[in-house]
Amino acid sequence: MDAVLVKQVTKAFGPGRQALAGVDLAIREGEIHGLLGPNGAGKTTLIAIMVGLTEADAGSVEIFGLDVRRELPRVQRMVNLVRGFSGVLEKVTARELLIYYALLYGAPLGRVEEVLRRTGLWARRDEEVASFSSGWRQRFFLAKGLINRPRVLFLDEPTVGLDLDAALAVRDLIRDIAREGCTILLTTHYMREAEDLCAGIDLIAGGRIVAGGSPQALKDLVRTPDLPEPTLEDVFLALTRESLEVADA
Repeated sequence: MDAVLVKQVTKAFGPGRQALAGVDLAIREGEIHGLLGPNGAGKTTLIAIMVGLTEADAGSVEIFGLDVRRELPRVQRMVNLVRGFSGVLEKVTARELLIYYALLYGAPLGRVEEVLRRTGLWARRDEEVASFSSGWRQRFFLAKGLINRPRVLFLDEPTVGLDLDAALAVRDLIRDIAREGCTILLTTHYMREAEDLCAGIDLIAGGRIVAGGSPQALKDLVRTPDLPEPTLEDVFLALTRESLEVADA
């Protein structure tokens, strides 16, 4: 079953500012799925439409068969969003802030302890989140993302700016979350991260999906005698650059 189904979604922010131009996307239930593209490709706009933060101009998005536009309250109880560049309130502890999110999402308050332990934050529950390092802050945002037991979790650059150890710890958490049955859409600029985590990947450039498939299938698209063992970075550069050049022609 498809957890997420996007059909011909378009979005513009004024004349000549086409953010999405007929995007189709399908994510299988229980999959970690990557959405990769250069800055300004439309990734964040598409996620905002998927979670109901903005509306598409045309097309549709379904989450487990529910239309996001028509059944937004039901959809929002099933999803959550973690951004890798979020701010936090000052002088609020991890536990206090998660209690706020639990109330916001209508989750039982007992869930706060569960997600604090789940993400390794229990020992730091009474510390101010604003004092956390980037790595611990990302653990907190993942805890926030799990507070309502989402069936679909959207991770928008969750390891941006982290050092290697912190990024690896966050990746391990993402794998664990997926093993528990949560469907995950991941955006990242780190090709190794995408290859390590994602069963399927879609490449987006200029507001259009330009290629999709498993990491290996994408590599096969650009394999040549001169490039017998392409990396995912090779794929990204070849296909997104080619698409942008065609769009500009």
